Amino acid sequence: MEDHLLFRSLSGRTSEEEEQTVAAWRGLSPANERHYRELRLILDAARRGYRLVATEPPPALDVLEAAARRKLGPSRRLLKGRRLGWGLGLAAVTLLAVGLGWVVRGGGPGSFGIVELTTGASETTTVSLNDGTVVRVAPGSKLRFGRGSEDRVVDLTGRAYFAVSTLPGRPFRVRTTAGELTVLGTRFDVETRDDNLRLVVVEGRVSVADPQGGETRVSAGQLSRVVAGNVLPAVRIPDLASETKWVGRFLAFQSTPLVEVAREIERVYGVRVEVESALANRTITTWLSDRSLDEVIRIVCAVSVASCTNDRGVVSILGS
Repeated sequence: MEDHLLFRSLSGRTSEEEEQTVAAWRGLSPANERHYRELRLILDAARRGYRLVATEPPPALDVLEAAARRKLGPSRRLLKGRRLGWGLGLAAVTLLAVGLGWVVRGGGPGSFGIVELTTGASETTTVSLNDGTVVRVAPGSKLRFGRGSEDRVVDLTGRAYFAVSTLPGRPFRVRTTAGELTVLGTRFDVETRDDNLRLVVVEGRVSVADPQGGETRVSAGQLSRVVAGNVLPAVRIPDLASETKWVGRFLAFQSTPLVEVAREIERVYGVRVEVESALANRTITTWLSDRSLDEVIRIVCAVSVASCTNDRGVVSILGS
């Protein structure tokens, strides 16, 4: 089914007969329903102007339709050696890449909108909070969210990977039985059990405090632990990829420079990614869960208003 008809349905601009056609198509397969929900997220993001990459007004509907066709159209292959133009001409919607994880909104500026999220023994879940923070929750874990407070606070039991949005003057806190983490905007992996905690920082810096009042700051590429309730000094780790391997094919970026985005894609997908020097410091904010490499490249190039080539397994991100 053509995306333009689905967008019309989502906008309430279809006839009764067209709406019946859309409803029948959605019921044909889970893939169709997933496609429909992804387009709804794109359209919702545009209506709110929610977390746009640039500061221009929200994209017009025809621009969103074109972006959706590039991302979700019938041809999903990234043709080798062919230059692919993904420049949108207007700001690209960061929620273009949202997967089928939870999207938590509502309840006011200080509320995450729900109380608790628990994963099963073999379940990995991604949750997107209404402040822009994205959390990948490991199996057998629990997140409890603050409600009705201006503070951004979650309580964690188990393990989770955080990509925290930056809000000036409003730090993000993760509370555990072993200690408390305070961040302004960063990506990190934390695992807690009783009075022990293990923290790996991927980007930015995180302050970790133990119950006795000890505190240390952990920078990107470093690991720190709280053992028996006492925080240990941060140490550099040689292989960051192996420390966060459990998240699988998951990428989350918070105003992350393209050069760092490229390194993440290389680490997760095992390919070489080159970024044109003029684009190295261009930043993007988005997250992707369980996507193929082709989809990742399409989306990253769309939201960064760039063009891409894939020549013999070397991906190049170029100015559009």
